[in-house]
Amino acid sequence: MSYSQKAVYGTCIPEEELPVRAGIRVERKSDPDYGLSEDEIADRNEFIRCYLVRELELLMMLPGNEEDTDFFIPDCHVTDEAYSAFNTVDFQKSMKPFDKYGYAMKKVMERVKALAILHSSIGREEGRQNIVRRFDSLIEFEFREPLFSYVDRFKAAKTEEQKERLKRKIGDLNRRILEARKTWEQYAPIDV
Repeated sequence: MSYSQKAVYGTCIPEEELPVRAGIRVERKSDPDYGLSEDEIADRNEFIRCYLVRELELLMMLPGNEEDTDFFIPDCHVTDEAYSAFNTVDFQKSMKPFDKYGYAMKKVMERVKALAILHSSIGREEGRQNIVRRFDSLIEFEFREPLFSYVDRFKAAKTEEQKERLKRKIGDLNRRILEARKTWEQYAPIDV
């Protein structure tokens, strides 16, 4: 019925003379509480709880050590969001400081290994040369450029402490380059 028809009928038939509308409502049959009263819902939930607890009955009979509050925070409510198992002293003791540099070097070595495996699986010489260039650019970017920077800084260093620190960094980068070459040769022998 269009708007103009409603306007025509609305003026002709008063609202009081229209037939009573049916009390139609949407019933969701997938609702687990369909047709249940509050008491029936509470009884059903209690039955489910008892059924689940029955499996743990023997375990719950074991005496617990009530005095051991080393891990959990006493007087802490579950709804309190400021506390969790990750905020406890035991959890913090088990955590080691995160080594960002070590993680970055591990990821670089994983990329070297992936490139070496890709190099060994490619059959065309052009593709293999592309992978070798990618490997060389990775080594250049990650290790050689910082290495040359440290060498320049080593030459300009004024104190023995600075020289010793830079020498350790230079040695570490040289070791990383050798490790990358060894990984490359292990997974994709260099054929020049």
